[in-house]
Amino acid sequence: MTLSQLRYFTAAAQAQSLSRAARLLHLSQPSLSKSISRLEEELGAPLFDRAGKRLLLNERGERFLESAQRILQEMDGAMSDLQLAGGRAATRLTAGLPGPNSLFTGCLADFAVRHPGVEFDLSCDIESAEPPDINKFDMLLYPDHSAYRKFQGYFLTDERYFLAVPAHHHLAEKSAVSPADWDGQPFVLLTDGAALEQPYYLCAGLDVHMARRCVVSDREQHRQLVSAGVGLGFVPEGCREAYVRDGGTRLLPILNRRFSRRLMLCFKREKHLSPIGLEFRAHALSYFHLGGG
Repeated sequence: MTLSQLRYFTAAAQAQSLSRAARLLHLSQPSLSKSISRLEEELGAPLFDRAGKRLLLNERGERFLESAQRILQEMDGAMSDLQLAGGRAATRLTAGLPGPNSLFTGCLADFAVRHPGVEFDLSCDIESAEPPDINKFDMLLYPDHSAYRKFQGYFLTDERYFLAVPAHHHLAEKSAVSPADWDGQPFVLLTDGAALEQPYYLCAGLDVHMARRCVVSDREQHRQLVSAGVGLGFVPEGCREAYVRDGGTRLLPILNRRFSRRLMLCFKREKHLSPIGLEFRAHALSYFHLGGG
């Protein structure tokens, strides 16, 4: 068993698709498939259930994923410690995000131009698991709700939600919508395993009812189900690009300003940041015009 196999397995588990994981890893799909098959043979048990083109972790896979992630995190941490102890600055930056975010993309791209030798390790699904440990990341971008209150971060922006509707839906003709417009409609909702996304609770508070709830934990699956007409959905502004590119979905502005979420930015303690981590912290604070830079 190699570290590469563990990284490939983890990527496939998170993407739930060999083709998507192969693109992210810059591998051919046959190479990735062969690597995972060898890992399963070595372990003596399958780790996935195949459902068409989707890969779903079985019970053994779920247990092994926890171990693989722990091993990889420990190895990455050990490598950074060795680099620092040897007098060489670590060149890897780690960041945790609640999903794709165009704001952070711009900040990252600007830093990459200034520091072409730096590698980036981005985890874009922090809401799909327990609240993350800040010590595993140089930076966290997270929504300001109770699960993350232990973090002390900087207010970044209020990110508005859009209503995603199938292109053939009667609401698709509107230029904007209010909660009353979707009262009684079926919805596809995202969950982090413990709670549903914030707009669901806003709807409950406004006495707006949903005819049916389809709950998923994956953003891409959410997009596909909305496009297929299973229900309407809520999409944060930073995650809108994939929906915009999808010809089967329309995104509508929501007239009620309560349908937004506060995004916060926090960093590992300065004494635990590598020199390049400190540079990135200063860059991000300056880029977003935040205090403390």
